[in-house]
Amino acid sequence: MDKNLNNKTQRNYTYQSIKEGYKSVTPSLINRSFEWKDKQINILLERAMLELGELNAFSKFFPNINRYIPLFIAQEAVASNMIEGSKCSLPQAFVPENSKSFKRIYEQKEITNHINAIKWGVKELKRFPLSIRLVKEAHKILCYDLPQMEDYGGKIRPFFHSNDNKFEDSFEYTPPNKHELKILINDGKKFWRNEALELPQLIKMAISLYQFENILPFLDGNGRTARTLILFEMMELNFVHKPVFCLSVFFERNRLEYYHRLNLIRSKNDIEQWIRFFLTGIQESARYSKEILGNINVLVDRNERLIENQMGKKRHQSAKQLITEFYSKPFLSVNEIKEKLGLSFQSANQLIKEFESVGLVKELVGARRNRIFYLWEYLQLFEL
Repeated sequence: MDKNLNNKTQRNYTYQSIKEGYKSVTPSLINRSFEWKDKQINILLERAMLELGELNAFSKFFPNINRYIPLFIAQEAVASNMIEGSKCSLPQAFVPENSKSFKRIYEQKEITNHINAIKWGVKELKRFPLSIRLVKEAHKILCYDLPQMEDYGGKIRPFFHSNDNKFEDSFEYTPPNKHELKILINDGKKFWRNEALELPQLIKMAISLYQFENILPFLDGNGRTARTLILFEMMELNFVHKPVFCLSVFFERNRLEYYHRLNLIRSKNDIEQWIRFFLTGIQESARYSKEILGNINVLVDRNERLIENQMGKKRHQSAKQLITEFYSKPFLSVNEIKEKLGLSFQSANQLIKEFESVGLVKELVGARRNRIFYLWEYLQLFEL
């Protein structure tokens, strides 16, 4: 082990080392005290906590919020994959694979896996605290049934795959070898549980995210796993009690800056600028989720009035049941409507025709079998 790995300096987060005949930049241990000079961090921390508190309170009392959680989870998964260069879209999370409209089956599988990983983790956190085991299992789900990835899912990398380095090309970087990696992972675990450090949890998250992105513990999928971990940390700490927080949307909208700021820690040991960026992202993401929830409230009320005023009374009950199904899964085929509502195919077909005639849904062009309809205005609320 390189002696520098035990560096306890209060300032540096990287150092130069010689490993196997070449120079590389290796992260220092993070389980140590940290003090910042930039007073703006205190202001940003206060604002971020205020926005999170408002989001948490809003979501706690939001009527039937569980109906809308699938779209928030899908949005986080899609945005996180877009950061990695995937040309995916929100509909790919819900449209059947046999639809002509979406030929990128591999990317669709990535999105589906990511959604499943988030759902699994959220459920698991109700039973067990956040752990390395949970992170590994989430990564395993991310890699499920994907060529050249599934074999390494949930396993700490034995070597480095250069394709997973998304940092600036002009800055050469080789992550720690497998021996250092084990030490750094254990250090990160201790850092997260070390209450004696008396660090605000959001500052810990910022440092943890950087460290995860820096050490690259897996052969692939590190960025997506790291950003999923932020959501898990938010929920474990009760900053948000429902998975309606989508930090990846902020990172995707500021993708170049995201990687540039992470890179500045490697190249210039400047972690304070990264913490400012991270806290800004927390603040804006919480505000963004509140805005979506507010827009959902308006849309739900409007849709109810539309059903009451423009559809026959005999269909009110089934129409309200159907609109509820659309909120959880905004793409539905006639057969799915038939099964979910217990209707005949003819009745289901007639009901969706009325939905289409009053402007609630649109038909998806290109479906090979069994026409598919989508709740278009609802989907627009989550567009990236």
